[in-house]
Amino acid sequence: MKTTKLIAQHIVEVFEGGNWTDVNFKDTLRDINYKEATTITKASYNTIAALVYHTCFYNEVVLKRLQGINPVINDKNGFDLPPVKNEDDWRSLKQRCFQSAYELAEAVKKLPEEKLSSLTITEHSTHYKALHGVAEHAHYHLGQIVLLKKLVKNSVQQFRLSSSL
Repeated sequence: MKTTKLIAQHIVEVFEGGNWTDVNFKDTLRDINYKEATTITKASYNTIAALVYHTCFYNEVVLKRLQGINPVINDKNGFDLPPVKNEDDWRSLKQRCFQSAYELAEAVKKLPEEKLSSLTITEHSTHYKALHGVAEHAHYHLGQIVLLKKLVKNSVQQFRLSSSL
């Protein structure tokens, strides 16, 4: 199997499942509502929604770089999440994130194998390293999302228990 196809598969699996960690965005986000997704905890200023948006942002950045475009990344670094005010906003954000992963994976599949060892448009790393990096980036933020989800879900349950006493 071609290396580009394996890398594309790796990117999709962190979102859809089937990766070696047995954790993925699809299953993790399935039972999170927009209020939970936008809850700030004591553990982080970032919300689940902000981390989803940031992950999507970098999928889109890497896709643009593969297309020969080097987008300007502002000081917010992809943490400038538009307001998520309801379930429709949250659903749209999740769809955008998954779509960004699928589009990136498709572009990776089309990348000529010989280009993997060449420098990206930023000249900071090779395409191979950058593409593995975006998958690692998604895994990293998925881990944060898993922890924040536990905190948010536990605080909701604790609130329910204490208010019923």
